[in-house]
Amino acid sequence: MAPRIKQSIVLLLILSWVPAVVADNRTLSGIFDGSESLMASTPVSCDGTEKRFIEVGTIQVSATGTYQVTDAGNFFPFGTTNSGVADVVVIIYQGAFDDAFPATNRVAFVDESESVALNAGNNYIIVVQHWCTEINGAFATVIDGPGNITGAGFTSFSYTNGEFMGGTNTANFPGLGVRRYQASSPMSFFRGGYHFFGDLGSFIGISPVRLFVYEDSFNANDPSDNLVATSGDEITAAILLDANTNYVLVAVDEFDTVNRWQYVLFPPGLFQFNTGMNGAWVPLGIQRQGILMEVFPQLGILFFAHFTFTDALIATQAQSADEQSPDRDDGTTKPQNHLGSVEQIWLTAFGTLPNNSNFIELTYENTTGGAFNSAVPVPDQDSNYGTGWIEAFGCESILVNWDLPGGIVSTVEHTRVAQESIENCYRNIPAGPISPPF
Repeated sequence: MAPRIKQSIVLLLILSWVPAVVADNRTLSGIFDGSESLMASTPVSCDGTEKRFIEVGTIQVSATGTYQVTDAGNFFPFGTTNSGVADVVVIIYQGAFDDAFPATNRVAFVDESESVALNAGNNYIIVVQHWCTEINGAFATVIDGPGNITGAGFTSFSYTNGEFMGGTNTANFPGLGVRRYQASSPMSFFRGGYHFFGDLGSFIGISPVRLFVYEDSFNANDPSDNLVATSGDEITAAILLDANTNYVLVAVDEFDTVNRWQYVLFPPGLFQFNTGMNGAWVPLGIQRQGILMEVFPQLGILFFAHFTFTDALIATQAQSADEQSPDRDDGTTKPQNHLGSVEQIWLTAFGTLPNNSNFIELTYENTTGGAFNSAVPVPDQDSNYGTGWIEAFGCESILVNWDLPGGIVSTVEHTRVAQESIENCYRNIPAGPISPPF
């Protein structure tokens, strides 16, 4: 529950206990959406109030023995990452589970990580429940031990766990020095954005690792080459990765403890409209026009102003030389009739933010009849001027559609203007559940 720091005390615990060889390692993951039922809390919960729970599924083990059960999201709420990962209690039931009688058939409840005795031939129901704060977000639990684990969940990805041994390869890593490492094969991710790393070593009692991420390939002779990101010296970290790009993930034995290692990597969740999308978007290949967007999550609406030009050629320019007069003190001219130009057009649009969707429907508005910086005349507004929609493919690109009077119908891709806005948008997308393929 409370945050831990990877310091010498942790190392003493690691060095004093060497776990048995692991035959299987299984991950169970899902997501809280706030619709779950309430159940009485466990003795290791933060307080005695009822909390929401999920019945994840049933597992079996092939060998009787001690299995390590871990809440893989335990430290995320206390870390520096805005992950949205839920801190849960993992509850194990034998044979049957009834949330009306949560203590019946309960064989274990795990806050952070515990050793649990499981027997071959039994069905074990895995339930997760919020430990304290109810975060609508992803969770994950990892179970490993001497026998094969079947049923709910999936075999943990090979690049997220392993063992450093005396003969493991070494390299001189930036900020660490010479350390043992294990590298994945080149791999890609189906969804771009921030991926959320969590090291399990510090509280399971195995080697803490630091994750180094390389694009295309890893060169052990020069570990700075192709390096795009590291997890740093924190237990949790947010790492920005692109979709459909080859990466090599390298787990590094941070304190040279030569032991088993394990981490989790939550993918970014489904795209959702967020405040990181606020600001300018421009139509692809079209200059000096576009939209300024504002997303209001608390109000549940999206609003934008569309700055563009008329759909017809303007024969007379607004600020031609013969329409201006040299009446400024410095001898320069100013427009006689109006600001801007007559071909400039602006429209506004708004829509209701969707739940868990990258698609939003819009209503266009047209405001006319006003005067510059004047309360009179009061402008007229046609609040049903047209319709449209936005489909977002991520934080870099959206499709904007409009259906306006006069048969003006089009769908145009718009892209972001500022790179820092893209990163801010991705930071507002919380973690999704871990699931294969990934």
